[in-house]
Amino acid sequence: MSEKPEFDPASALPHKNAFFPIRGVYFNAGVQHPVSRASAAAAEEYIRYKGFHTDMDYDPAAIRKNVIDKFAKLVNAEPDELTLIGSTTAGENLIIQALDLAAKGGRVVTDDLHYFGSYQIYGELKKQGVEVITIRNTDGDIDYKAYEKAINNQTSLVAVSSVSTFNGHQHDLKRVCDIAHSCGALVYADAIHHIGATPFDVKKSGVDFMSCGTFKWLMGDQGSGFLYVRRDKLGSLKRPVYGKRQVRNLITHVFPGDEITTDDNIYEYELAENTEGYFSIWSEPRIVIAQLDKSLGYLLDVGVDRIVAYRQPMLSFLRMEIEALGYKCLTPRRMITPILTFECADAAKRLGPLFLEADIKASLYKGHFRIALSVYNDMADAEYFVKTLAKLKD
Repeated sequence: MSEKPEFDPASALPHKNAFFPIRGVYFNAGVQHPVSRASAAAAEEYIRYKGFHTDMDYDPAAIRKNVIDKFAKLVNAEPDELTLIGSTTAGENLIIQALDLAAKGGRVVTDDLHYFGSYQIYGELKKQGVEVITIRNTDGDIDYKAYEKAINNQTSLVAVSSVSTFNGHQHDLKRVCDIAHSCGALVYADAIHHIGATPFDVKKSGVDFMSCGTFKWLMGDQGSGFLYVRRDKLGSLKRPVYGKRQVRNLITHVFPGDEITTDDNIYEYELAENTEGYFSIWSEPRIVIAQLDKSLGYLLDVGVDRIVAYRQPMLSFLRMEIEALGYKCLTPRRMITPILTFECADAAKRLGPLFLEADIKASLYKGHFRIALSVYNDMADAEYFVKTLAKLKD
């Protein structure tokens, strides 16, 4: 398979030609990012391989290794600190189980900018006797003095979204980790809105655990994600699941050619002492992994810093013009993430028909709307969005 892309990643942004033509304006990458042409071609190549009717030189195991290695480079992790999982939330649940919080009790500290799909995780832990402290945001921001007050030597875990799905708030993750570690607590980060959109470095942040789905800023699809566990934290965890991918040095005493035993010792094995050896089972969505081989390569070639710099003028323009129309921005001004959220009463009801007619895709809720920009957007998209939104004021 050729590694040569169909476009030059070094070319000037936007990279519209890297993706299929998008009808209208797509400001909804925070829900699902469009798949690139190269990733779609990789998925098609995998499907051809699965027909098992050709002599294709296709090695799923090698592609999987490439993907792990590329993601490791993207977040500055060691490959053996990573494994593939089903989703961001799957990773969060695995960490909760590995820490045995329900049995051990203690305190968990989180905040209300954490992913709303995780609220029930901590609600259920609370029912089982775990003390859960949820810090409230103020105008879409978090006061770290509240974390300093909430985290004590009884705290087992601090769980945050490093970038909030609600408004793009980006935590100072190193600061969170420093506060937590000073009290002996560990830190988990939901990084699905961070990695691929804004620079992320597991070593500089000091984060202990991180998970990240692949269908947003990693430009893949649903059904897959990455779990990171610091190598020096494995010894304090229990394995929450068991499966074939964890095993090394398996010897059986059952099958033809084996040394058959007469007692109940039908197998011998060791479990790998790495993240995969604790958290992986076996089957994974190989078609998504094939896509990620291309999309992660794209992100590494383009550079996340370059993506951030490209979109900032559009985000500044949108914030200024939308605020001028009377909508309060709920994203703190210092943020460099690709998300802006604005307060708007009955947003889904009021803006839905307007955006549908104008071929605009954005996230609409009962009291706010959210826009999320990516590498295919340009200033013309931003101007068209503002012009369309202004029609409600006419």
